[in-house]
Amino acid sequence: MKITLKQLQVFKNIHAEGQISRAAKKLHMSVPAASMALKELESALGGRLFERSANGLQLNPQGELLLPYANGMLASEQQIEQLFRASANGVCGTLTVGASKTAGNYVLSRRLPVFHQCFPATGIRLMIKDSSHLERMVSERELDLAFVDAKPSSVNLHCEPWLRDRICIVCGADNPLARELVDTERLSREVWYLDESATVSRVRAMQLLNSSGIVPSQTITMGTLGAIKRATATGYGVSILPYMAIDAELSRGDLVELDLQGWEFERNYWVIRRVEEALAPLPANFLEFMLNQSELGE
Repeated sequence: MKITLKQLQVFKNIHAEGQISRAAKKLHMSVPAASMALKELESALGGRLFERSANGLQLNPQGELLLPYANGMLASEQQIEQLFRASANGVCGTLTVGASKTAGNYVLSRRLPVFHQCFPATGIRLMIKDSSHLERMVSERELDLAFVDAKPSSVNLHCEPWLRDRICIVCGADNPLARELVDTERLSREVWYLDESATVSRVRAMQLLNSSGIVPSQTITMGTLGAIKRATATGYGVSILPYMAIDAELSRGDLVELDLQGWEFERNYWVIRRVEEALAPLPANFLEFMLNQSELGE
């Protein structure tokens, strides 16, 4: 059995793109060459790896079995290249990291440019997904690191604390609540802007509100934190948002944090990686950079 890294690259890109033609274009190959590489790989393994569906080529059980090993071997190839291509400071190459929605949009998006200024020989890709999706991607070697808002359930993943962020109740500067003492009864009568239904963020928000005695009588759900912030800033209604997502709006005065007696809730964030593997130089340096900047401003 002879399997080449080129065959595994073709296999991985067909999985990502759903079509041989798209995979070939991404790899700068001809379609016949990509098709031949897949056939040779399937011949070496003794079976098909994909099945056709309405959405294109989908992995069959054999392909699902191969995927994490292919990702691992291709990642090892990248690590070897990085080791022997290292610049004077030892940090170069391409890094793909994952982050949950809030952490990705409001923390990593700000810190990645700083890291790149320090290490311009790097290429960085940020993938923003929910924590369970990121956990699977790290387990299957699609990511070396992910920054998540839930501890992983897999025993094959190592996690360590990264950030602690407080959860705020906020209103717009023109809302009368901004100049009043608030209580749970008053807040229960307000219109609440919340994350769209059936999301983890929505469930967590409702759990915190209910545990404090706040039972919103009216809610409006929106799909992004940006939309929720803009709606709240109009001065009509209130919301519950993580500090990391609203520090700029609080500083500008667009939003006002309400002081409710007994409200002292925080959310923890972790960085996860595979237990059995040492990090390559680039992700190791990036992890050190992120951990050294783990404090949120107040």
